[in-house]
Order: sequence, then C-alpha cells, then structure tokens
Amino acid sequence: MTDFTEPRSMLKKLAMAHGAETAIGRACHNLLEMTENYAKSDDLEQKRQLASNIQRELGRLDDLKKSVSQ
Repeated sequence: MTDFTEPRSMLKKLAMAHGAETAIGRACHNLLEMTENYAKSDDLEQKRQLASNIQRELGRLDDLKKSVSQ
C-alpha cells in the first residue's frame, strides 16, 4: 500500500489555509478523497483510474496555486 501520510497532511494544511469553499480547498479535498480510495482499493483497474485522476487533479491544483500567487 502506498503511504500518503505526508502528502495528505500537506493537502489538509493547504485546504485550511485557503478555505474549504475555494477552488484550491475543493481540489485538496478531492485529492484527499481520491488518495484514501486509492489506498483502500484492491482493484487494479480502479487504482489505475484513480492514479490518472490524482495526476490530473494535482495539475489543476498546481495551476490554481500559480494563479493565486501571481
């Protein structure tokens, strides 16, 4: 099983810093849910899809953070 402890902690802190009702907060919560589902799943196809979704959401989160810092 993949250990998401540190990334999940960082996502929680980022969501709290920006607020749950912001685009960044929602992206963090989406990622928290997806990483939890990934860690719990035994289905290889589901893990593949979740990994793809996690990568896409990380890219979106990165874009959101860049737009806020400009």
